[in-house]
Amino acid sequence: MKKLLALALTALSLTACSSAPALLPAANRMPVNTLRAAAAPPQPNLQELLPLLREIFKNELADGIQPGQPAPDINLVLEQKGPMAFKLLGQDAAARRSLYPYADQKVISEFNKPSPSDNVPAVTPQDIQALLPRLQPGDVILCGNDKSFVHGALYLGRGEIVHSLATQPDMHDRFRGVVKESLSTYISRSERDTFVILRAKGQSSVNFTPAFNYAVAQVGKQYDSLFLLQNDERLYCTELVWSALRKLAHPPRVLPHAVKYGWEMVTVEDFMDSPDLETVWTRNYARPPVGRLHRY
Repeated sequence: MKKLLALALTALSLTACSSAPALLPAANRMPVNTLRAAAAPPQPNLQELLPLLREIFKNELADGIQPGQPAPDINLVLEQKGPMAFKLLGQDAAARRSLYPYADQKVISEFNKPSPSDNVPAVTPQDIQALLPRLQPGDVILCGNDKSFVHGALYLGRGEIVHSLATQPDMHDRFRGVVKESLSTYISRSERDTFVILRAKGQSSVNFTPAFNYAVAQVGKQYDSLFLLQNDERLYCTELVWSALRKLAHPPRVLPHAVKYGWEMVTVEDFMDSPDLETVWTRNYARPPVGRLHRY
């Protein structure tokens, strides 16, 4: 079982560093195959997903089966009712508790693997000091290093950010989780060479207090290695930013996308695709045109 779970989670573990509504209607999303190849999350194999889902939905979705009758084709059930199965995983605390130990181990292992060097110069502490006066509370900070561009943080003002970290150099065997710290401290500890900073249009008139209160209240929560948007008991990096912004009276439109069989995720690409977020600053990374991944 442990091996099968690890296989299933491998395909899902590296696409992001989600309280949330039910799954978005399909009309709000472009088909998965329209995503840029470099941005598209890995596609899990159906057989790899079955061990994760079988115990979760076999009772809930087998209401038409009478005693003594053969069970339905599990593949057909998953294809037809996958979104419900993943939603149940988000709602079933016992199922998550049984899966998180395996997911944690796999994601920690993946994030601790060295990335291939891309020879892009790192952002320096001096760069950050020059950047800080240009930032505004509520800015969305997206960054990466060595060909990996997956991390997101919310800028609180006064040089501070809140974000969810999988690992860091001095914590190789466990997650760091949600922390509040200075942007300078983060950069001094974790080398970054690519940045895109986004800002909500009309942000100067937006009351970000609800978003900040929510984000800071999550400090101490663990990193979400199952990447589930249906609850916020644990949070991955872009999920934290997304969930916080949704507390605003008029949140910017940042739409999650379906990975496969109804698994919903929100990534840095979804933030960059939003027509409600404008570019403030970039370093060594070109933001793609907006509106290519989703219908708004």
